[in-house]
Amino acid sequence: MRILFVLSDETPSGYVKKFAETAQKRIGREAEVLYYNGAPIRTLGELDGLWIFTHEERGGCPESISDFLENNFSAIQDIPSVATGVGGKEGAMNAVTEIYDFFETHEGRMLQGSEPLCIPLRSTRFDLDHDEKMELVFLVDSFLKYCGMDESDSRKIGFETVINDYYKLLKYFTDKKPDFLGLTEARINADGETFDLENLPDDAPAAVRDMKSEIEDLSETYEIDEDEILPALKEKVLREWQ
Repeated sequence: MRILFVLSDETPSGYVKKFAETAQKRIGREAEVLYYNGAPIRTLGELDGLWIFTHEERGGCPESISDFLENNFSAIQDIPSVATGVGGKEGAMNAVTEIYDFFETHEGRMLQGSEPLCIPLRSTRFDLDHDEKMELVFLVDSFLKYCGMDESDSRKIGFETVINDYYKLLKYFTDKKPDFLGLTEARINADGETFDLENLPDDAPAAVRDMKSEIEDLSETYEIDEDEILPALKEKVLREWQ
């Protein structure tokens, strides 16, 4: 599966690119991501999906995205597409709404459903809170299925995220590579010590708590059980522990 990312012209903050890179990490290895570089669409080969990332200019769609749509729409009209925004108080919602309206008017294929994902900026750096991270996870899932990915491949993405989060949690609890690793309910046992993920320490960072919540949400959504998690987690520990 090949997905084309189209980014609005770069701003000094780089938020649009950071948003795209975050989405690409969520997609992982289950699809090839290409970044649009101005080349004619027909030279890019067969595409299964198109994802537009945009900021907002003068209360609307940036000229770079408007020009892309006007000049290439005949080539992308039948490609499953989605648009997301970042910046300002509303996360470029006006720009994304214009893109959706353009696709509707010209009978393009745009993912429908919930309100478009637009990330408002609350600080001077691009950072997703837990709810936004989960919205992005489920948008990636919905979009890839819209592009034709089957349930088993989309589930791999959720599964890999769960394993990565468990691995990060284990690294948080201990800096020593475990001699023994097991999961019993919500507990990780490592090298004779037991770390209870259900009862994180009071001083656990917010990012650690978010990982725990993400594991729970994804495990429930994708029906991932401990018998699946443990072998993959052991393999990851053996392969990557530094």
